[in-house]
Amino acid sequence: MKLSKFDNPFNKRAMWLYIVALLFYATNHMLIIALPFFSQSLGASKSGIGFIMGAYMFVSMFLRPVAGAIVDKFGSRNIFIIALVLNAFVLAAYSIETLWAFAIMRALQGAILAFFSMTIHLLIIDLISDKARGQGISMLSLASMVPYTFVPALVLYLKDQVTMTQLLLFFAGIGVSNIIMGSGLFRTLRPRAGQRERNEKHVDGHEESARSANRSIVFPSIVMLLASVVFCIAPTFLPLYLESKGLHTAPLYFLTETAVLIFIRFFGRKHIPSSAVFPKWLLVALIVCFVLAPSLLCLSLSMPVLLVSAVFNGLALSLLYPTLMTYITFIVPEKSRGVSIGWFIAAADLGTSGGAYLMGWLADAFSYQAMLATGACIGVATLVFTLLYRRQKEIAV
Repeated sequence: MKLSKFDNPFNKRAMWLYIVALLFYATNHMLIIALPFFSQSLGASKSGIGFIMGAYMFVSMFLRPVAGAIVDKFGSRNIFIIALVLNAFVLAAYSIETLWAFAIMRALQGAILAFFSMTIHLLIIDLISDKARGQGISMLSLASMVPYTFVPALVLYLKDQVTMTQLLLFFAGIGVSNIIMGSGLFRTLRPRAGQRERNEKHVDGHEESARSANRSIVFPSIVMLLASVVFCIAPTFLPLYLESKGLHTAPLYFLTETAVLIFIRFFGRKHIPSSAVFPKWLLVALIVCFVLAPSLLCLSLSMPVLLVSAVFNGLALSLLYPTLMTYITFIVPEKSRGVSIGWFIAAADLGTSGGAYLMGWLADAFSYQAMLATGACIGVATLVFTLLYRRQKEIAV
């Protein structure tokens, strides 16, 4: 039997969307590396640099639910292209090269990110079938992660080869190129044949349980929040911990973790459940992985243990987000899908930013080992919470 093009997560329009997402996140990752250097050269203090860089995630986190509501009301197609145009404008505005401009543009980029990430998640749902939705969301999240593998080295090289203005204009050029790419996709975005009829039937069949479905996003959001707290430990504090012990193995840890993440997110995408069925055992396995990652580091920093920890962390990072995101897209009504996704991503952002503060305080007040032990305990609590949630759901049904 011949498969529909919508069953293929690599159909032409989906690939187009992945490329647009990759370019968008590449410029954001470039600025994460370059902007602190540029701000320092303009006389910014460490706290000033922290304020400029923190404005991005802070604004994005609080705007995500609002962005979801707006996208639900006006549709993702038009907001998608508007976000790309505004992003190019903001990238060009960085060339003003003053600290106040950096702070304002960074906050505006956070707002743009809230809308852009919302639209691409909703667009990929329209561009592929329900059967392949998990694969599409996995590939979309992979596109946002790939820049991590090459952007830091690229920016660190370029900042010593060209001027600040030239590098900022290079970023703006990528933004303009992305408008061209996005415009090509924008012109092809039309409702899929039969989509409206199927969705209407789905809503009619589940109208009475809409409130229950909306409440059910609380569980995946809490799991993602707690997981993000644990995930923030490695990139934020592991290099400092290893350096304090006279070890220089952090690059190997992150290389291993990234390799696992990319490999599993690509080749493991077919194992992400694409239905409204609660993915209990996959979640349990992934949570166990991010419990083991900090637990092993708490016990030993030897090379074999470090690499095994990186593998476990990479496994959890690769599948937890797309698994929960896919599950959410099936259990919430279509009319409120944007808001639901917004709350979910905001929870992940809160876990990342709040977790960095919490873990930093624990490391200062006690020790890095205490911080790692706390991360493991948070993972265990998440595991228990997941198992209890499943039992409650079964009783309720």
